Amino acid sequence: MLKWREYLPHLVDAAKKILGEEVEIYVIGSAVEGRLTVDSDIDIVIIAKEASKPGLRRAQILSETWKEMEKRGVPWWYPFEIHLMTREEFKILEKGKVLRLH
Repeated sequence: MLKWREYLPHLVDAAKKILGEEVEIYVIGSAVEGRLTVDSDIDIVIIAKEASKPGLRRAQILSETWKEMEKRGVPWWYPFEIHLMTREEFKILEKGKVLRLH
């Protein structure tokens, strides 16, 4: 759990490779709020145009992103919870605490 900040650049690079430079990436939830516990995951939001695609395509995009992250050394089991969203979907979450990464 302690390596999540170390792995973030790999996540950003993977997302940009799969979805393009225009993606926006945020950390939300307990990691930003300083409330991580041993049972926590790291909630990541990726905002991209591709997020408007049907559910199956979203799942494929997340799978491709994870494959790229693994190539960069992020273990497949690492507790990143990645949410692919449109700008409109993210507006619902913005009322909480978020940290923009890219």
